[in-house]
Amino acid sequence: MNEQSDFDRAKGVLGQGDFRGAADLFATFAETYPGGPLTGEAMYLRGEALQSAGDVPGAARAWLAAFSADPAGTRAADSLLGLGRSLGALGQTVEACATLAEVPNRFPGVPAATQAQTAMQGLGCQ
Repeated sequence: MNEQSDFDRAKGVLGQGDFRGAADLFATFAETYPGGPLTGEAMYLRGEALQSAGDVPGAARAWLAAFSADPAGTRAADSLLGLGRSLGALGQTVEACATLAEVPNRFPGVPAATQAQTAMQGLGCQ
């Protein structure tokens, strides 16, 4: 197996609705191919899979790990947005507001920035 086929396999499992299985495959992928060109995407998708499985704390941890691993990567804004939304869902409003405010500060003009501002309004952030 190679990196692309392992990634495609995990993404296929996600597409079939096996969210827990996909999350496990994406975690294994990130461990197997650290720093690879698809690793950031895999780490982000792991958060998506966990969120879809109803594991909000796990999704928050996955998105934090994804952002921390590549804070300027192509999925960094989306990972930070996911983390902020998850914190809000977990009732950690102060942390959620601070995290969501970082999205437009770090990534102005991207779709995630607009979504973060909407999420902040929904949480009543100051």
